Amino acid sequence: MRHRRSRGSLSVVLLSAGLVGLVGSCGGAAPQDLQDLSLRDSLYVNPSTGLPFSGPVFKPFPDIPEQVQLEGSLRDGFWEGELVVYHANGRVRYMGSFAEGARCGPWTENADSVATESVYDQLVREVESMGLYPPCEELQ
Repeated sequence: MRHRRSRGSLSVVLLSAGLVGLVGSCGGAAPQDLQDLSLRDSLYVNPSTGLPFSGPVFKPFPDIPEQVQLEGSLRDGFWEGELVVYHANGRVRYMGSFAEGARCGPWTENADSVATESVYDQLVREVESMGLYPPCEELQ
């Protein structure tokens, strides 16, 4: 998989921050708990039918079932569109997009669950944690 690290584009950080609000709807279908699906050879399937799952998914924290740890969507059993993974305190841990099951576009990784008090330090941390993948349009 092709991957480049970027250390300097504030506009990319701001663009990727807008992804958080985009996760959720996939044709109006109710989100499916990811834990209710089976994983077979990197493919998420409906365990009762054996067919690849398509639609929005979520995963709650194991110790806090009322709180979402992951939200995204699957198409034909593979990740497709935006994916957001949260720390237990609600801070975004990972955020980015998939096209045909492959990471694409800008991705942010926040290994630290606690934000810094300085806005400048926070922006530096965000830029340093940015990963750039091929544009999503190129993979579709």
